[in-house]
Amino acid sequence: MTPGSGRQTIDPVTPPRLPGATLLLALLAPLLACRPEAAPARAALGHEAYVWQRLWTPGVSAAVREAPRELAALHVLARERSGPERSPVDVAVDLEALVAAGREVVAVLRIDGTSALDEVGLGELAEIARRWAAAGVRVRGLEVDHDCATEKLAAYAAWLEREKARVPDFRVGLTALPAWSSSPHVARLAALADEVVLQVHAVQAPTLFEPRAARGYAEAWSAATGRPFRLALPTYRVRLRDGTLLESDPAQVASLLASLSERPVPHLAGVAWFRLGHPGDAASWSAPTLAAVLRGEPLVPRLETRLVESVPGAVDLQVANVGTVDARGPQTIALAGSVDFVEGVRGCRGRGPSLVCPAPDLVRAGESVVVGFARGKELRLADPH
Repeated sequence: MTPGSGRQTIDPVTPPRLPGATLLLALLAPLLACRPEAAPARAALGHEAYVWQRLWTPGVSAAVREAPRELAALHVLARERSGPERSPVDVAVDLEALVAAGREVVAVLRIDGTSALDEVGLGELAEIARRWAAAGVRVRGLEVDHDCATEKLAAYAAWLEREKARVPDFRVGLTALPAWSSSPHVARLAALADEVVLQVHAVQAPTLFEPRAARGYAEAWSAATGRPFRLALPTYRVRLRDGTLLESDPAQVASLLASLSERPVPHLAGVAWFRLGHPGDAASWSAPTLAAVLRGEPLVPRLETRLVESVPGAVDLQVANVGTVDARGPQTIALAGSVDFVEGVRGCRGRGPSLVCPAPDLVRAGESVVVGFARGKELRLADPH
């Protein structure tokens, strides 16, 4: 008995010695010694997001406050230097929303164009970041978003080294382009930056995003720099001047995340999503879709067509998405009952007792849209069968 333990100690029993056991262990020993150790569990990729809005509406502020919990930090556009003269344009950021979000924040300076960075410095961004911090924002650092020409990376590195020395109280990061991986100056530039976000969307016309190409860009950057970095992945769609619509498919982006988990890219530390959407941003993923991709949940659209009475004898035709992924509405909505007429909006049109939508709009998860209205008696949705 161990004094004061109240538990009885039992002497171990020596097992009987089996014939041949010693020989068997001797034969197995070399094999057991060569057996590889289990690989250590890989830490999950961290997730952050860009708040890339020049006008902060109440919807933007609400999206920041209610951002998915997986987003550890927000990269917030603070100032833009645009046009040939690089005129400064400040963004009126909702600091109360950033404080309420409780996330780390990176203040971003967007510098348009590829010409020299004359008369542009990090001191102006540092002043903004200090004001944010004084208001209670958890400022993590500064970031420069500048699409520098690959042949000018040496000058960009010299500028970054000089400007970092002028703001020693801040971490300084930058966004990078895949084409820079081929430059002999990229390793120095990456070593100067405290953080790097590699953009792998909208870098090769006419595509917006392609998983295999994105992985190739990441591997090339890793090999060229040998330093930690994040990938900027898209959550948006854009229409080109010729009318072509380019979209980031949540399923494709999710497939890249799965690939990165199964076959990690060295030095890849996380993902920075471009961009955090809000209800008024029809060109970005909805919050439920982003959350589903972040959490590896099934991407399942669930569209419901509803008739909502507007005035006696008239109804609005609504399409609601109660699933987890954004999806296009139906091409046809057929009505039954005594239908007087059907009118459409958002590109839809009435055809007899039906509403026809040749190119249905995207209905974001958690949202509903009105696509038309009808008048008549005892209106109801027709049985599709």
